Amino acid sequence: HSQYPHEAQTSNGEMSVAFGIYIGCSSCCIAVNKDGKFEVVANAAGDRVTPAVVAFHDMEVVSGLSAKQGIIRHGASTVLNVLRVVGTVEDEGVCPSSMSCRPNWESGQPRYAVQRGEKTVQVSADEVLAHIFSLLKEIASAHTSEPELPVVITVPAWSSEGTIAAVKKAANKAAFTVLTTVTQPAAAVLAYGLLNDNKHIIQVVVLHCGGTTVVGSVVEVAGGMLTLKESITSSAVAGDALTDVLVQHFATEFYKKYKGDPLENRRSRRKLYNAAENCKHVLSTMGTAQVYVESLWEGVDFSTTLSRARFDGIVSATLAAFLQPAKEAVHRSGLAMNQIQKVVLTGGSAKIPRLQQLVGEAFPQAEFLCSVPPDEVLAAGASTEAAQLLGQQSHTPASSSMVPALATSVFCMVLGSENSVCVFSRGTPTHSRQSLNLPLPSPIPNCCSIVIYEAEEAANDPHDDAILVQVNVTSLTSNSKLLKMDFHLKSDGSLHVALQEPEAKINRAFIIEAGRS
Repeated sequence: HSQYPHEAQTSNGEMSVAFGIYIGCSSCCIAVNKDGKFEVVANAAGDRVTPAVVAFHDMEVVSGLSAKQGIIRHGASTVLNVLRVVGTVEDEGVCPSSMSCRPNWESGQPRYAVQRGEKTVQVSADEVLAHIFSLLKEIASAHTSEPELPVVITVPAWSSEGTIAAVKKAANKAAFTVLTTVTQPAAAVLAYGLLNDNKHIIQVVVLHCGGTTVVGSVVEVAGGMLTLKESITSSAVAGDALTDVLVQHFATEFYKKYKGDPLENRRSRRKLYNAAENCKHVLSTMGTAQVYVESLWEGVDFSTTLSRARFDGIVSATLAAFLQPAKEAVHRSGLAMNQIQKVVLTGGSAKIPRLQQLVGEAFPQAEFLCSVPPDEVLAAGASTEAAQLLGQQSHTPASSSMVPALATSVFCMVLGSENSVCVFSRGTPTHSRQSLNLPLPSPIPNCCSIVIYEAEEAANDPHDDAILVQVNVTSLTSNSKLLKMDFHLKSDGSLHVALQEPEAKINRAFIIEAGRS
């Protein structure tokens, strides 16, 4: 990634538009990138996040919010969590047992049996996914007059090649031009521009708290490149688990009042589930939530109030388990919790204030990045990548590529001074350039020595084995203030250095061969 993204222009000179899509098991979101700035765009209902739900009615197919709202009446023909099964060839046991419309793999690929009028129709998971992308295409079309809709799609870290291929196919079917896909941890890093820092090595934890999964990832950012060091996925707890805990709480409260069990039939259970989910969302931003369900059981209405403090107490044990995948990912990466420098939360469940507090306590040394709403940050990061790819003169989509990179960081210093400057951090790819201005010590000496060395971190007195080159600079004048140095890391691993001091008319160039590093 270039440090300064190119701005993409159309043939008539106008800024072109790039899109980023987050598609998850429970919801989806689309961001538009214009003039180098991203904006998450709202659907027709004014919501910036859209349920990834598709319902097959007698005469029409309904997607998004209206499909989710009709799930009580049309549960048997409403498809949820399609991303978990798309691209699979057999039942992997990832579908909740409570789902009314469950997939089957009789033909070797996932299909859903849905009732349409008098007939039962088999609908493929790919077709369901295409309906979700068609809805996103409608939202995107309102923000550009261009016929082409270039997009980068963010996919979960657990995605198989089959899942990614199915996602691309569904997006292309909906008339998007897919530039590439990026993993969710990469999109989170892109959204906050962390790749623009090519002088430091940054350890980042990305904790994705979705509706059906929690994914903890450790990402290392170095030299403008990111490396996904570890990723742990858990389906044991997620946003749905929080809703289930609330459902049990409300059902118990209802039973105490009316001696009736609203969980004894599917319809009343779904009503209570929807109310609990809405309550959870309200308490992400408000101190209290009003809960009202009309005719919940035997014609009896249910009404109650829940405070955020009470909610925190009810779900405390479940929330604590959300951190486990992140902690395990850090441990498997060979890092300690206090070595993590930045934490990014993504996913709708990450909006819960108590969860944010727990994450802050778990990573006390880390900077908590939360200026972009957690349920929008992945689409924003994907749109940033799309804008960068559009800005490149020619882009050949590739799933991945191997790039030679530095094994150890390279530093530069004026011998005798105590200030080392990082030229390239570990992981910097070849073909990288860097320019530095090194201030000369005061008073200005007649001569000085420049040392370029490699090390894991800056050193005042680098070891002889670490020094790549020592250059003596003579004939400095009293007007000399600083040395201008340009570095170019070539594809063969050699480092080309140019050194200038205009006042004394010093102009030197030298090459450090690749054998040393």
